[in-house]
Amino acid sequence: MGQKTDKIFERAKVNLEKKNHENALRLFNEVLNREPSHTKALRNKGLIKVLNGSFTDAEEYLLFAIDQQPEDDQLYQMLGTLYHNNENPKKALAQFKKAVDINNGNALAQKGLGVLYAQAFGDAEEAVMHFSQAIEHSKPQADLFFNRGCSYMILEEMSKAEQDLRRAADMGHQKSSEMVEKYFG
Repeated sequence: MGQKTDKIFERAKVNLEKKNHENALRLFNEVLNREPSHTKALRNKGLIKVLNGSFTDAEEYLLFAIDQQPEDDQLYQMLGTLYHNNENPKKALAQFKKAVDINNGNALAQKGLGVLYAQAFGDAEEAVMHFSQAIEHSKPQADLFFNRGCSYMILEEMSKAEQDLRRAADMGHQKSSEMVEKYFG
């Protein structure tokens, strides 16, 4: 990446952080005109499309970006999240699986798989496996422990459920606190 392209990219990031999406998008486009497969510019432009655009616009762009960078797990994860948020669990599942096939340590994709298996597909064992991967590859997050704890309850592994729900409660997760009191008093 050239020095001028670096500076344009940095200005684009600053605009994105300040939520000035119009300027950020213009600058990311300028970077992509110079380097069409610039990974971070593709991701950030995709983020703007997801935040501001219609579902169709965001989907089309992310599919284009994946064509440019077919080994970028984060682009697949973003597309999976877009599908999940728009209630298309089968398409979301396929994209999250592609993301973790490329990078098993993609915690957001692992979390997405856990949520899908728990809520859309009713497979608590798969959910536990993916929530565990997400926990392993990210900073401790109350919602991950809560979700895994709920999945353990479905599997009737109550000691593991209690452990995860207590951990989430200790992190301030309100629903976990209520469940600990109700089921493990």
